[in-house]
Amino acid sequence: MARRASIERLARVSLLSAVALVLSYVETMVPLPVALPGVKLGLANVAVAVALFELDARSAACVALVKVLASGLLFGSPMMLAYSLGGTALAFAGMLALSRVPGVGVLPVSMLAAVLHNAGQLTVAALALGTPAVFVNMPVLAVAACVTGGVTGAAAEAALSSLDGAALGDAGDEGADGGPEAPRAGRPHVDLGGFVPAAGEVTAFVGANGSGKTSCALELAGLLRDAAPARGEGRVGVAFQDPDDQIVADVVRDDVAFGPENVGLDSDRLRKVVARALGEAGAAELAPCETGALSGGQKQRVAIAGLLALAPGMMVFDEATAMLDPAARAAFGSLVRSLADGGVAVVVITQLMDEAFEADHVVLFRDAAVAFEGTPAQLLEREGLLAECGLELPRVARLASQLRERGLDVPLTNDMDELEEALCR
Repeated sequence: MARRASIERLARVSLLSAVALVLSYVETMVPLPVALPGVKLGLANVAVAVALFELDARSAACVALVKVLASGLLFGSPMMLAYSLGGTALAFAGMLALSRVPGVGVLPVSMLAAVLHNAGQLTVAALALGTPAVFVNMPVLAVAACVTGGVTGAAAEAALSSLDGAALGDAGDEGADGGPEAPRAGRPHVDLGGFVPAAGEVTAFVGANGSGKTSCALELAGLLRDAAPARGEGRVGVAFQDPDDQIVADVVRDDVAFGPENVGLDSDRLRKVVARALGEAGAAELAPCETGALSGGQKQRVAIAGLLALAPGMMVFDEATAMLDPAARAAFGSLVRSLADGGVAVVVITQLMDEAFEADHVVLFRDAAVAFEGTPAQLLEREGLLAECGLELPRVARLASQLRERGLDVPLTNDMDELEEALCR
């Protein structure tokens, strides 16, 4: 998994570097309205900002270096290379510092970078010309930089939003590869309105793709840059849709042992913890197996066992049943309920309304906001809201609704026994 992640990161850095090269070339083709030292549109900063917020500082630094070299090669001048290096170094330092401030988004980071980029180029010009007189242009350049920085920041925000929609689906939900990637600061904040999943209860997060289910779950888990875990110091386990995103070892027992071994458990205790976790996940017989030979459902149980081995206070399952057959899905439901009975706060992110209505609480998301929070029975009374959010009633309740539309006096219920009793009456 680490090898695949490295390859994916290299591919993304290469792509963004290519974008920086293209934007640098485009910038050389655009005539500037004034000929002042330090005037720069900074188009390539779009790629740098995306790399910083989408990946990490090291990746963004690589893209920035490509941008510097591109400027020198395109202009064929050592002096232009020096200009680019001075401006980019100062701009990148400012971007990195401001991006680490909680709650600061791409736009202000880009605007600061533009101002510092122009200031850096003026500094190089002052040194090259041997006079500080060029700084008389700084007020004009600062105003121009706020405009160009705003434009590049808006472009970077649009690119990040597109990446969220294309690669992550649900602002982190249901990506094309089956699960969310490493969280980043560019995700939208979703406010639960003070609701925190309770210990010993199962909470279902439902909503259409892009509604914010996974972003909210990651905030609860404390996995976003600005977020703190909802359960204080307690561990939070997050099981993604694709178990390959979580399996790190070649043998099942070694994979399950990875987490507790890294928190310092001795070998005797480690064996007991691994055996217990595999048993709770219904995967005890898989302990000696190679992870690469497992089916999708078996991998999912192994990934869950790895989380259970850390004894989390909260478990988040993000579309964890998507790769399971009906029998395994039923077993998963039993596992979820047993976790809750053991005092764990369980969050199940799902598109399956039958699965959601087995929970104790349901939270419905729409447009990165909570549209409803309550019990499944209370949500049944909001049938119109479900339709507005692109969701259907669970199967039994849908049948009851259809019977009511045909004039039969039956309750809107998701309990088959209650519906059959009403029909018999």
